[in-house]
Amino acid sequence: MMRWLRSFFAGSDDPIVKVAGALSDPEAEMWREVLEQSGIVAMVKYVGALGGQGFRPPGTKDFELFVKQSDVERTREILAPHRSNTKDSRRRRRGAR
Repeated sequence: MMRWLRSFFAGSDDPIVKVAGALSDPEAEMWREVLEQSGIVAMVKYVGALGGQGFRPPGTKDFELFVKQSDVERTREILAPHRSNTKDSRRRRRGAR
């Protein structure tokens, strides 16, 4: 497991799991906030090519969301409405082309 992720969830033996990927920065941060408002600690990580330089370019889908394994089921329940809204809006945009 990556050191940065282990340190974020310090003191826990609970494995860390990626629950979403290919997210935009605003989308990932919104989902993280929704989870944290529900009491779930979540971490957003930029995984793009420039991630090591501390640069997070806008408009990319290079963000991933992580939670503890014990929170995965609840995370999926909480994010289900947000996931369907995101998929619906993407379908509408594709259909408008």
